Amino acid sequence: MREEHLGLKVHDLLDNRLGAQETADAMAHIEGCLECRTRWEELRAAREALQSSPAGIDMSFAQQLLDRERMAEIAQRESKADARAASGHSRRPVFALMLVLVVLSAGVVGSYAAGAPQQVEPAFADAATSASGAESYISSNSMRSSDELASWAHPVWESTDLVPVEARVVRDARDREVLVLWLLAGADTIVVTEQEGSLADAVAEHFPTVDIGEVHAYLVNEDPLRVVWQTGDFVASAACECTAATLSEAVESFPTAGAPGIVERVGDGAARIVSVLTGD
Repeated sequence: MREEHLGLKVHDLLDNRLGAQETADAMAHIEGCLECRTRWEELRAAREALQSSPAGIDMSFAQQLLDRERMAEIAQRESKADARAASGHSRRPVFALMLVLVVLSAGVVGSYAAGAPQQVEPAFADAATSASGAESYISSNSMRSSDELASWAHPVWESTDLVPVEARVVRDARDREVLVLWLLAGADTIVVTEQEGSLADAVAEHFPTVDIGEVHAYLVNEDPLRVVWQTGDFVASAACECTAATLSEAVESFPTAGAPGIVERVGDGAARIVSVLTGD
């Protein structure tokens, strides 16, 4: 340690590794030395930022920056010029960058969590079809125009033999919207239900998988036939008292899309956070 500065003792002071007299001497030195006081305040602020960061954020990069502080202090032993190069003024951009990275990381993790889709169990379809009330009814003609179904997954009617009969939007016990579609495939009635969210992980453990064209579905019931699958932002269920071929043809008529990726989830989560903050 150089006589005019605390050097590595700043770290020892932060970690409470000094004796009572050494601590008193170090604090007295900090009071009278602008450079050591600046370095002490910056190191303390950086460590407080690390300790208060949200759970789940990887702070290894920020910790490396703190370790570089110790490396810079060791390097200052080489010459007085090197010591001045590692002084508080030159370190401020590094600490500023570190704190910005902490804030940005917290924002990304928060947005990702906020954008996480709700888990949907296969039972959502039973509750929806038995619901007595409805927020809105959609006629056959309106279903064909696709305007009222624009925000839901639906077939391109011109390219399928399915005949739209009626649709309605209901709310489940958690006040989430569910779309119920009644379709005709020849003489058979097919009931399709949809809810925004992600198919519950436990479904793969309890039900066998069936591949219907490009659709990876799960066979929930055999009598009557019912399958569930993920299509983009929605979980869909299709049921009928018909043959497996008829039900499969109906399922293949719906668009196929993968589950939202990380970028989509972060974007959706950020939009939700903004909506809450602005009250929209």
